[in-house]
Amino acid sequence: MRVIFPCYINPYYDSSAIGNRYEALINGLINNGVKVTLIITGGFNCHTEYKSRGIKVKNPNLEVKYTIFTFQSSLWLRRVNVYVLSGIFSIITSIKLKKYYRSSYDYLWLTGNAVIRQSFLDNLKLIKGKSIIELSEYQELYKSDDYKGNSLQLKREVEYTEITLKALNHIDCFAVITKTLLDYYKGLTKNKDAKFIHLPMTVDLDRFQNIQQSLAWSKPYIAFTGTYTNLKDGVDILIRSFGKIAAGYPKHRLYLAGFNHGDTKIQNQIITQLGLKDRVTYLGILDKDKIPEFLCNADLLVMSRPDSRQAQGGFPTKLGEYLASGNPVCVTKTGEIPNYLEDNVSAFMAEPGSVDSFADAMLRALYDKNKAIEVGKQGRAVAEKYFNKEIQSKILFDFLLSNISAK
Repeated sequence: MRVIFPCYINPYYDSSAIGNRYEALINGLINNGVKVTLIITGGFNCHTEYKSRGIKVKNPNLEVKYTIFTFQSSLWLRRVNVYVLSGIFSIITSIKLKKYYRSSYDYLWLTGNAVIRQSFLDNLKLIKGKSIIELSEYQELYKSDDYKGNSLQLKREVEYTEITLKALNHIDCFAVITKTLLDYYKGLTKNKDAKFIHLPMTVDLDRFQNIQQSLAWSKPYIAFTGTYTNLKDGVDILIRSFGKIAAGYPKHRLYLAGFNHGDTKIQNQIITQLGLKDRVTYLGILDKDKIPEFLCNADLLVMSRPDSRQAQGGFPTKLGEYLASGNPVCVTKTGEIPNYLEDNVSAFMAEPGSVDSFADAMLRALYDKNKAIEVGKQGRAVAEKYFNKEIQSKILFDFLLSNISAK
């Protein structure tokens, strides 16, 4: 079986949630004997990626190609590429993708990029194999308030959603991260012959094995990874919750690793008000290879996601990584998370949107170390049973194999 996988970023060098998910799925497929051609349309994320030409995993079943040779290694370069050169890059990418559409393959995997999905729509007659899309959230989740002062970005988000909605009507196979979203997309596509599979969050457990002790971060510490947002990840709730327990645990620090967001202005005001300037640290984006080390050396891993439409339908990839570390996890009861985790058994759970409830969950995790260790082990067992890359990739492989037929 051969899969063409166009993707804006190279999952092997990107530390985002979607990058980690794509990496786990690709590795699972190639380990099942699938030949994957990974086509990167957004250039290089770092110089290490450039020097290796994007090849981090040496496997005869994996081929990595690039449509453009530019860098995304700084905010300035990303802005130039998106706002100045994107038109030219889109044309180049569309032309080069046609070559792959004409080649021999079984599946074209459509990732989350407007250029890739528009190219799919423009070349439906050229595409020989079946198409598959992996979906992990609702459409039209953008909010105008998120783009205050950036009408161009809002316009791009609206256009991207419109392109995706059109593409859904022509896609053959859907891999959906939650059962809630599976029902949603079944009702959204007009392709009555489309095939669906529930493919839960997927994590590569091997990344979290045999991690050494590290002096990179001052211990003991509580760790968060994600985006510094209040609406999506509840970072403001996390900081306030930490403020409630900080006096009782004076040696613990809170480290926030992730992607910048405008909400940090509000968060810094909270940090100042609570007198936590020396206790809360923004680390920014960590190198992908540093994430396991960061998580495995923490005392506690936290995710205070509030209840929202996104939380109700989606499932956080970082939760799988948290559980894979074997460390205790504090998480809110949102979406389908309670379908997998039990409070005080495999995680310390809190009510979404409640500072007091999340502070209580953190206290329970820190108060009894032996209990926390056992809960961490049970959380790891949940990841092994439900989110294991090896298990999920075999389910995906069988699904793809069963649906191969002439269009």
